[in-house]
Amino acid sequence: MATAVAKKGSRSTAASVQCLDLNLNQGMDSLVGRARQIFVTMPAKGGGSSMNKFTRRCNNDTKIRKFGFIEHDDQTELLVESMKVKSIITSHVKKDATLFRLAKYPSRKTLMIHIHREEGERVISGVKMISSHMCKMEYGGGFNYDKTVISKNETHCILDEGSMVDWIAKRHREVGGGTTGILILTCKLYDALQENAPQLVFLNYKQIDNLQTLLAKHHCPELLDELPIKVNVANEKEQKIFLYDGNENMGVVRIEDWLEAKGPLMEWALNLRSEASCQAKTVHMEHELFGCPDEALKVTSESIKRW
Repeated sequence: MATAVAKKGSRSTAASVQCLDLNLNQGMDSLVGRARQIFVTMPAKGGGSSMNKFTRRCNNDTKIRKFGFIEHDDQTELLVESMKVKSIITSHVKKDATLFRLAKYPSRKTLMIHIHREEGERVISGVKMISSHMCKMEYGGGFNYDKTVISKNETHCILDEGSMVDWIAKRHREVGGGTTGILILTCKLYDALQENAPQLVFLNYKQIDNLQTLLAKHHCPELLDELPIKVNVANEKEQKIFLYDGNENMGVVRIEDWLEAKGPLMEWALNLRSEASCQAKTVHMEHELFGCPDEALKVTSESIKRW
């Protein structure tokens, strides 16, 4: 069951914040065990690659689906050709429309789990990822990074600061590319969730290892000894990436130091949240979510109204 938590000094009552325990045989375990169909969604840089790989193995599915496939209008392929139903569907989402559609089909047999990451932190992680891919020239799609990559070898890579800022402003790939959290958690979505009251849990992306354990217990116990399944995990052998601004006095600076110094200013300076709405509700939700011991929050119509 959900555990009611009241924050000291807050207006929340003991019955208002419904934290979930992620340990076995506790609240979240009970929700997962009762659900016949589970949808796991997340923005870019929200643990989606790891969860997608876990889901394919759990469902014994060899097909690698397109990024954000759940957003397609036609999902009839999930109903034909086999009686083996994919009880867990995991996908990145780009905008609020996907969760809006899921919210319109509330059921005790269906559970929505949305993995959340604070937007500023998510953007910084996205910048780190696109810089790494640029240095390795791993992106397709006809993108030209000749003006961005100044020099590189196996261990080090230097990027042009001005060119890099231009890519960030364009919301390139994991920085945005239609996958920002602000385009998912909108006023329209909050209204739909409040009106339809689906079974919904918000989960901090840092808790996906625990989520995999709970999902595997009920849907693929043979995987329990192989968990957690991780993708895109940084390691010490990664290239060291630097930014250079053309000013000989500054030289180069590690991208981590650059983001530490300029990250708090970056979103505002580049107007990355120009399409955001109902951010106050998201801030209140994050206050409750990150205040839960296991950073898992059961969402209800009453909680959304309170936010």
